Amino acid sequence: MLMEMSHNKPFSRRKFVSVGLSATLVVLVITAIVIQIFEALEIDFFIHLFTVIHIFTGLTFTVLSVLHTMLNWQLLRGYFQTRRLGVRRETIGALLLTLVTILTAVLFVCLVMD
Repeated sequence: MLMEMSHNKPFSRRKFVSVGLSATLVVLVITAIVIQIFEALEIDFFIHLFTVIHIFTGLTFTVLSVLHTMLNWQLLRGYFQTRRLGVRRETIGALLLTLVTILTAVLFVCLVMD
């Protein structure tokens, strides 16, 4: 079955970026797992291959993330502030989750991998 392209609607940058982010995220997760497996098996060629794929996909993900931010700036700005409270609880929660993730990674490296 061939996919049909719709020529009736104009190209949607938002849809392109959203699908691109989703696809690259899947590749990043898979390559990260595969890299760990091949490191455990000590297969150098595949470690190198999947590391390069992971790096290039990560760069693409970064570019798409910047485009996503630019295309959705007004909406994202609304997430960060309200008129009365200044900063939304969801924003504080997301930032705290990010901070906890970074601290967990640092502690893991310092305590477990030392």
